[in-house]
This record gives sequence, structure tokens and C-alpha cells, in this order.
Amino acid sequence: MSWRKSWKKKTKKWREDAGEVVHLSWPIVLSMLSYTAMDLADTVFVGWLGTAELAAVGLATTVLFIINSFFLGTLQGVTVVTSQAKGAEKLRRAVDSAVAGLLLVIPFALFVLALVPLEALLFQVMGGESHVRAMAGDYFKIRALGAGLWLATLVICNHYQGMGDTRTPMILNIVAHSVNLILDPLLIFGVGPFPAMGVEGAAVATIIAQFVGMAAALIHFFRGRIRGGLVAAWARSRRALQDVAPAVLRLGLPMGIHSLVGVMAWGVFTAMLARMGTTELAAHQIALKVVSVSFLPGYGVAQAASIIAGQRVGARRDDEVKDTLVAAMAVALAFMGAMGVGFVLFHDSITAVFTADVATAALAGKLLIVAAFFQLSDATVMVTSQVLKGTGDTRFTMFAGITTAWTILLPCAYLFGVVLDGGAVGAWLALVVEIMVLSPILLLRFRSGAWRKAAARERDDLQD
Repeated sequence: MSWRKSWKKKTKKWREDAGEVVHLSWPIVLSMLSYTAMDLADTVFVGWLGTAELAAVGLATTVLFIINSFFLGTLQGVTVVTSQAKGAEKLRRAVDSAVAGLLLVIPFALFVLALVPLEALLFQVMGGESHVRAMAGDYFKIRALGAGLWLATLVICNHYQGMGDTRTPMILNIVAHSVNLILDPLLIFGVGPFPAMGVEGAAVATIIAQFVGMAAALIHFFRGRIRGGLVAAWARSRRALQDVAPAVLRLGLPMGIHSLVGVMAWGVFTAMLARMGTTELAAHQIALKVVSVSFLPGYGVAQAASIIAGQRVGARRDDEVKDTLVAAMAVALAFMGAMGVGFVLFHDSITAVFTADVATAALAGKLLIVAAFFQLSDATVMVTSQVLKGTGDTRFTMFAGITTAWTILLPCAYLFGVVLDGGAVGAWLALVVEIMVLSPILLLRFRSGAWRKAAARERDDLQD
């Protein structure tokens, strides 16, 4: 074969892989953007109540996020098991992975509920004024009731994504988020027959929306699958627990631990910035909101790459996993690289939209310039780590992510930001260092082929 034909063949394959990545990723991105829009609306509506109310909801959602981060990561095991089963054409196992995930939701939700009597202690540890902590506790107690609703929906969405169907989760999430947006002003401020419930109304609106999302997800998933009555349902549940739940936990627990410990590290990082001053913290928050615009599409592409990698591993097409990585990397690098250029060229105009305070806007602009330097490395980290997870190599990504966060990010943030008096800019330079160290570590892991052992282990489990 001549080099021209070989090049054309490779180019065609790359276009096909890139097209598959984009096809799977855009619904994931829209789903995440719908959540961002809902979160922004929540912030606006509660902010109209007052500063104390806004602080209370922010405090409560922070605690909920820390708690749920472990479950969020662990239940990603459903996606990996489903994608590999789909690739191996083991469709019953793919369905059983969702059933196993739903059964795991029960103890997870009970754990969150068990924390309700401890809410006063939780928020005392978090700090804040007493009346803010009291409102945060009221919000937390209501939201805790809906923990199982949200997690059950997450399991079904993870299952569909693993099957390569990213549009159904997008629709389910948009429906739930739309319900939340509609109910928020009605229950927070009171309109017509609806009572004005304030902060508690925001929590009630969220769990009603979560119930709607869960009901729609479960109806869609079990439609046509409920046959044989309770006896058959019990048999399927027992089979899922015995045969598939161990695989979900084996793959998911490292992701759950990584997520939880990573959130804790980010909490320490944010607390460090808060101690630097109000301007530094405000600039940090503004820069984060802007950077998320580039992060969400990049993460969507990485998630799509993870799904495709899992399916190819299940189908015993390990050699094509590299093609998935290269195609996804190209898409993510192109988008996030373009965003980095935009941060450098238009940082002042962008940050001026968020605040009229000149000092805060100027500092946030500097942080965007710093962010521009880690866009390409961040794209590399996201895509490579997600591809490794899709192959089943979740333990390495856990150790690599936790190690760099706690031994590089935090010490460097303290050194650059506090000791060397670099402030928020110094702390963000630590992000550049961490990501630039982590990206080659993950690439070397992939290039070494060590992930093939994890892939082979998961395939052996598929055959049992």
C-alpha cells in the first residue's frame, strides 16, 4: 500500500472516530449546560431573598456536594460495566448493571438520611453565623430526602450513556431541570395558591424535580422489561447483586474515592483563597464560572471517549482504543485551545460582565490568562483519564489524581500564593503545575499499555 493510500485510510478512520466522539458528546454537553442554567437560576432566585439566604443555600449545597461526590463517582461504575457489556454484546449484563446500580442507591440514600439528625453539627463545623447555619440546616434536611431520587436517575442515565445513547439522559435531565426552574419562583416567593416558602421552597422545588426525573427515567428503563411478576424481579435483582454489583463497585469505588478526596482538596484550595481576602475569592469564583464554559464541552468529549473505549474493550478491539484517544484529544484540544486564546485576548471584556469592581475584574482577568496556559494540558488530562477509566483502569487514575492534588496542587498553592505572596494568581499557577505534571503521567500510563491488564480482567469477568 502506498503512503498516500495509507494516509487517506488513516485520515478517514480519524474522521469517523472524531465524528463518533462528537455525536456522543454534544448531548452530554447540553445536559450539563441545562444543569448550569438551573443552578444559575437557583442562585438568582435565592439571591433575591437576601444575602443570608444565598449564603445558607450555598453552604448547604457545598455539604451536599461533598457527600454526594463519593456516590457520583462510584456510580460511574455502571457506565463502564454497561459500555464493556455492550461491546461484548452481553446485553443482559448491561441491563443488570443498571439494576445493580439501583440496588446500591438504597444504602447510599440511607446514609445521607442518617446525616439529617447531625445537620447542626455538620454546619457548625462548616462555620458561618448562627442564623445562616439554621437556614442551611432546614434546606439540607429537605434536600436529603431526595438523595435517592437523584441517584436513581443518575444510574439510569449512566446506563444509557454506556449503551451509547446520550440523548435519552439529555432529555431526562432537561425535563427535570425545567421543572425545577418553573417551581423555583412559585415556591420560593409564593404565587397564586403556592405558599411563599423561601429557602425551603427552593429545596422542595428541587426534590419535586428530582422525583419527576426519577419517575421518567424508571418508566423509560423498565418499560417492556417487567415480566414474570415479583418472582422474576427478585431473581433478576439477586443475579444483579451477586454477579454484577461486585464489578460496578470494583470499577466505581476508585472513582468515588477519587471524586471525594479531590473535592476535599479543592475545598482546602478554596479556603486558602478565602483567607487571602474577599477580592481574591470573588475573582476566583468569576474565573471559575468562565473557565467552566471550556471545561463542560471538554468533559463531554472525554465522557464520550470513555464510553467508546469501554465498548471497544468489550468487543476485544483494544488496538482501536488508541484511535479513540487520538480523535477525542484532537476535538478537545481544538475547542479548549481556542477558548484559551479567547481568554488571553478578551479577558478584560469577559470579567467586566460579572462585576463593576475594577480591582476584582482585573484580578479575575489575570486568572483567565493563567487558565489559558493549562487549557491544553487540562484537555489532555480529561480525555486520557476518561479513556483509562473506560478500559477499567480506574485505580491508577485514582492514585494519580489524588497524589497530584495533595502533593503538588496544595503545597504549590501555599508556596506561590502565601509564602511568595502571589495571592490568587500564585494559587492558580499551582493549578498549571499540577495539570502539567498529571497530563504526562496519564499519557505515559496509556502508552505503556498497562491498562490492557485491567481490560483483560474485565473481559474475563464478562465471560463468567
